[in-house]
Amino acid sequence: VLAIVISKLRGKRFNLPPGPLPVPIFGNWLQVGDDLNHRNLTDLAKKFGDIFLLRMGQRNLVVVSSPELAKEVLHTQGVEFGSRTRNVVFDIFTGKGQDMVFTVYGEHWRKMRRIMTVPFFTNKVVQQYRQGWENEVDEVVADVKKNPESAK
Repeated sequence: VLAIVISKLRGKRFNLPPGPLPVPIFGNWLQVGDDLNHRNLTDLAKKFGDIFLLRMGQRNLVVVSSPELAKEVLHTQGVEFGSRTRNVVFDIFTGKGQDMVFTVYGEHWRKMRRIMTVPFFTNKVVQQYRQGWENEVDEVVADVKKNPESAK
């Protein structure tokens, strides 16, 4: 009971979005497990709204589930929300966050992005992979036509 009261007070203090009631220590791991797929997140959004909070252990995960809000978060507020949190394990495996995936937004991130995107989006590369990409799109469309319920 004390953990629930503390959890409720903590959420009010930081004005966090609503979400499923977390279990002490585990947060919402036991409710969602490792399966944070779009269907589970859609069900949670129906219950808690377009922005909701999942506590994954001791970390807070804010989920944005509408296209308009996602655009606001990723484009308009991208600098605020663009970086990932770092911890000791990430620092060990990524050279203190200097790889492309975990780099904090800033000058190093911009350099890494330039290095990574230029070779992959030249006309030659796009033409080389175009047919494969188009085949993949055709397969997805065919799958959706065959089983429209699976696309929801």
